[in-house]
Amino acid sequence: MKYFNIAKVIIINFILLYFLLYILELFINFNNNKLFQKTRLYYLNKDIENKPGEKIYLNFGSYKLIDKTNDILPLSGYENAKILLCLDENNKPVYFDSDSDGFNNSKIDNANILLIGDSYVQGMCVNKSYNFNEQFKKFNLNTSSLGVGGNGPLLEFATFKEYKLNYNLKNLILFITPDNDFYDLSNEQNNKILMNYLNDDNYKQNLSNKENKKKKIEILDEYFGNKTDRLWNDFFSVYHLNLKQVGNLIESLFKREKKSKNEYSYLQDKKIDQLFIKILDKYIIESKKNNYNFYVIFNSVTPDILYPKNFHQQKFKTLMNNKTNLIKSHLKKQNISFFDFSDYLTANYDDKNISEIFKNINNEWDHYTNNGFVLLTEKTVSLIVYE
Repeated sequence: MKYFNIAKVIIINFILLYFLLYILELFINFNNNKLFQKTRLYYLNKDIENKPGEKIYLNFGSYKLIDKTNDILPLSGYENAKILLCLDENNKPVYFDSDSDGFNNSKIDNANILLIGDSYVQGMCVNKSYNFNEQFKKFNLNTSSLGVGGNGPLLEFATFKEYKLNYNLKNLILFITPDNDFYDLSNEQNNKILMNYLNDDNYKQNLSNKENKKKKIEILDEYFGNKTDRLWNDFFSVYHLNLKQVGNLIESLFKREKKSKNEYSYLQDKKIDQLFIKILDKYIIESKKNNYNFYVIFNSVTPDILYPKNFHQQKFKTLMNNKTNLIKSHLKKQNISFFDFSDYLTANYDDKNISEIFKNINNEWDHYTNNGFVLLTEKTVSLIVYE
């Protein structure tokens, strides 16, 4: 009886603790406008259930595998399939139909402008009619894109080098995302396959051949697992029973001190500058060798960095601007035309109306709005057509 009472007390206390933590979880999600929101997995499973014969997959970012030791490193997601790209500001799914290499492109026979970049170039998180490929069509310019969410400078160069022969290029436009790219590059430099693309002019993985396409699918399948078997996981996520935000809060408290010691070290690493410039020079050499035009677009930093309101945001902006200005200086010396969207927005917008250009999802700044994609396309067209 004694042990039974002890067990009873422990169980009751555990239930009370879980209940209190669950209340805290609900409060955090309510405060962040995430209360009972559907997840990508929820929509994926619904689609698979309603359309059992259709190939539907989650979007894939190569950065998720750069610390693995697979025979190959996939540089895109599933091919010739319906891809759930992201959830928009209304918690609704945005899809695209991937091309034969796994990118967000429609079939265009005479596309001679190639866009290289990350999630912005991939079209996050707007419906197809507002992504860059569709916006350029309004100016009678046909583009293809090799954009993948999470890509940094080295992954972008590897992707370009791997698939460039599939395109009849006249113009190449590289989109740089300053608030992500320097950090991404600090991670990408540790991947042997990616460094091979940079250091060996003849290196390719030959991802388009039949054998490697099969390997790629196997790697993606292993990474994602069987999503249809994770319905309970999704149920716990939607109704916050997994206490995810509480766990993130506790983790952030333990990591705060460690982070402060190493904060922004990659923005003070000159090796990253040298590596970034080496990548740019590879594009420049390639464009001169093959007689096409090369342009650089600097995506805008997010509004919290564009209009800093505390010391950490200001420090990040200062360090990032130092690196960005170094890149710009090099481009000027090489006579490469570029456009900086941050500079334009600083001159023409403020923190009161910047929401016209950037989405705010769950109290966090996200990708461009429809208007943001329209405006940056207009500025890019002006650069390449009227320079």
